[in-house]
Amino acid sequence: MSLKIRLQRQGKKKQPFYHIVVADSRSPRDGKYVERLGTYNPKHDHEGVNIDNVKTLEWLEKGALPTDSCRHILSEQGIMFKKHLQRGVKKGLFNQEQADTQYAKWDAEKSKVHSDKKEGKLTSAKEAYKARVAAETASRDAKSKAIAAKKAAAAEAAAAAAAPPAATEEATPAAE
Repeated sequence: MSLKIRLQRQGKKKQPFYHIVVADSRSPRDGKYVERLGTYNPKHDHEGVNIDNVKTLEWLEKGALPTDSCRHILSEQGIMFKKHLQRGVKKGLFNQEQADTQYAKWDAEKSKVHSDKKEGKLTSAKEAYKARVAAETASRDAKSKAIAAKKAAAAEAAAAAAAPPAATEEATPAAE
């Protein structure tokens, strides 16, 4: 029996949500599975993955093969790197402390990249919002100036239309 670590589709239409499971390779995609390892929500970047690292590492060491999509998720979470380091420890290339320090270094770098990326998204969203507000304010000011100019022109025209008859009436009695 060949075991696979794969995604099991859940969720509604156009709202995907996946369970990360260990299943027999012959069972259907959404069928029977051996053990559930975690969840994956593709709508969220890195916060959308909840996985039990210890159970997953145990299954990988037992010989379960991840599918391509699961391999990518496990690599992003650092589980594949941890498996690689454990294999080096078993072969005697380095000891457990060295493997733990390498993993901690990798994890720190990865978390820094994720936090920088998240911060960059937030700042770009804030800048885009400020630009939209500034453009809207400029447009509103231009419209209000145009309306004020139009009203002033209309008031002048009304005053000019009303003023000449009043000026002629004043001029005619004085002329007599």
